[in-house]
Amino acid sequence: MRTRRLMLTAALVSLAPLVSHAQQPALSPERQEAIAEVSRLMNDPVKFVLHYRTELALTDAQVSELEKLAAALRDSTAARTAVASQQAAQMIPSLTGLNNAMEWSGPIDESAIRDALCRQSAVSATIALANARDRRTVGALLTADQRLELPKVHMRELMKAARGEGR
Repeated sequence: MRTRRLMLTAALVSLAPLVSHAQQPALSPERQEAIAEVSRLMNDPVKFVLHYRTELALTDAQVSELEKLAAALRDSTAARTAVASQQAAQMIPSLTGLNNAMEWSGPIDESAIRDALCRQSAVSATIALANARDRRTVGALLTADQRLELPKVHMRELMKAARGEGR
């Protein structure tokens, strides 16, 4: 019995390099798009919650409040998108700093690289803060149980999209 276990262990150890280098099958473009769609939906907390109203068991009163909130946020979301687009356009000249980071030879322009990354970071921070504010506003309209369910719904939908299952 002990010899059998040793042989099995040796066989598994010998297969380990093959298994560790095995690649997962690539996701099809359709599945990648489905995953991206679930992620985009998650970036608009009001839309996300309203989209999954059945799974979250929203009350009519909650739906009504969320629809009002969606209308109120519509203008601010458009304004934020415009600001982010403008900031992204202003970043284009600093992208040369990031291009410098990708070079294989020549001098390193540390200040240009830092400048480009700081600008990118500022845009990302603005977007993340706005999203955090929106999530808290939406979360305040939900019960504790519904808030706990949100990450589960998100993960479940991502997994469905990755498997190619419809919603």
